[in-house]
Amino acid sequence: MQTDDLITLMTASHRPVDTGRLRRATWLAALIALAATAMLILLILGARADLATAWMTRPVLAKALLGASVATIALAAFQSSLRPGLKPLRLALLVAVPLAFVFGWAALVLAQVPANQWSALTFGRYWQICLIAVTLCALCPFAVLLLLARSGAPVNGRLTGACAGLASAGLATIAYSLHCPEDTVPFLASWYPLAMAIMAAFGAVSFPRLVRW
Repeated sequence: MQTDDLITLMTASHRPVDTGRLRRATWLAALIALAATAMLILLILGARADLATAWMTRPVLAKALLGASVATIALAAFQSSLRPGLKPLRLALLVAVPLAFVFGWAALVLAQVPANQWSALTFGRYWQICLIAVTLCALCPFAVLLLLARSGAPVNGRLTGACAGLASAGLATIAYSLHCPEDTVPFLASWYPLAMAIMAAFGAVSFPRLVRW
């Protein structure tokens, strides 16, 4: 067989690579994981008693928006990290923007009240439950992203894992806002970001061991 004939035969069935497959799969998986996590929270913990009237208030919206913004940025970085040659770290660093906004908002709130009220505004009554619940509920979307990462080609497992952990905690934050009765900004700025940091660290440690190519 001539070389030209061989090349023609090899390229006859050539089709463009679908580079958007992982991107579409990432967002679809995130939506499914969010729905599953929300259902899990509603079934186990239940919705907050005043959800019908509170869901459009500023504190509840702030929780959902914080979770959505962190999840969106982290998911974008996560799906980029599954393809060699891209630069997901630049995307991942944008997570600092919504977090900085919440931290600044909390500092402004605390600056307007006496210091003896700071503890109550920051810890509330359920800080331990919030921290534990968000972290545990984040394991559901984390498992989904873990399975998805196996179909990609992550070069930096720690970065991919950290992004998956952040995205999972962001999705869990949205879902947990359906239940959480604590509505102060200092509470929001303390325990939700801490849960996100825990999941990011967990992802960075566990992913290199669980996902290899």
